[in-house]
Amino acid sequence: MGNTVSIRRNFPLQYTDCNVDIIGNYNLRNGKVINVDEATFPRLKPWEGDEMNLLDGYDTYEDTFLGQEGHAALNDLLKWIIVKCYPLHDHNISVVSKRGILRTIGYTAQHRRSEWRYKVCRFQGVIYISHCEASEPVERGPVLKASYAGTVFAGSRTEGGEENTYSYVVAECSFKDIKCLVAGEPDCKDSNGDFVEIKTTTVDNYERNCSRGWLQAYLLGNQKLVLGLRGSDFILRDVKVENVDDVPGKYGADGGWSGKNMLGFIHSVMCMLLDKVPEGGTCTLESRGEEEYHITVDAVHETFLNESYKQHLNKLPLPSAS
Repeated sequence: MGNTVSIRRNFPLQYTDCNVDIIGNYNLRNGKVINVDEATFPRLKPWEGDEMNLLDGYDTYEDTFLGQEGHAALNDLLKWIIVKCYPLHDHNISVVSKRGILRTIGYTAQHRRSEWRYKVCRFQGVIYISHCEASEPVERGPVLKASYAGTVFAGSRTEGGEENTYSYVVAECSFKDIKCLVAGEPDCKDSNGDFVEIKTTTVDNYERNCSRGWLQAYLLGNQKLVLGLRGSDFILRDVKVENVDDVPGKYGADGGWSGKNMLGFIHSVMCMLLDKVPEGGTCTLESRGEEEYHITVDAVHETFLNESYKQHLNKLPLPSAS
């Protein structure tokens, strides 16, 4: 029986910097990691001022196309670690996760009603955070419409790449005293070879809503953020191209958000996990849109890490105690 620990949501307000270093890449095709450090990425297409209905095809699409960054179980990133023989302890890595998970946690600092649930384990001192398996299919509604529109817009702004292949970047994110290894899927590269994140938001509130796109771009070291501005009818009205480093200063004050506050929130949650999850323990980390995070810790169950990964780590020397 797990031990449920409730942690109040109101962490002390922190403004934290985060340094991001891109250290590798790979392609994912049919669940297999290929082209390690030689990944191919789509290219950014210029916008020619064309309006478009971002819900074209929504009524007939196949449900399986959504949530690609999910592939969000950690198995592909763990495979990259094995192939590269990447030594977590030598690089002082404390947390391993996907970029989208950290973005969702950080965005909670701005959107207190956020609800999400992740699974966590600790193995050889390192915290691993992964998605929980979906218990129910996502129902059609505002959230699914917005996801669909974002995918259609990103597809309309990119070209090239390989069919049925997803291109990932691996980065080290340093939050104060905690370093996290993350992987995520940038949408494309521009003509200068810079990584680009592509998002959609409503015209009338983009100063606030661009915070989510900024955080997603920043955590992966993306240099450009392309914002598709749409009406409530999901018709594309305008496109903005922003330098990621400029976005908080340009829109944060008017939008009522702080990039460093969201980064500080991620740091607080990682500190909490490192403090509460014992070696060999597994748990769930859950935000219910309430005033508390709920963590159920159970050190009896097996870790969700796959056997090949555990065998790989067990062959490596552990760091000596200092």
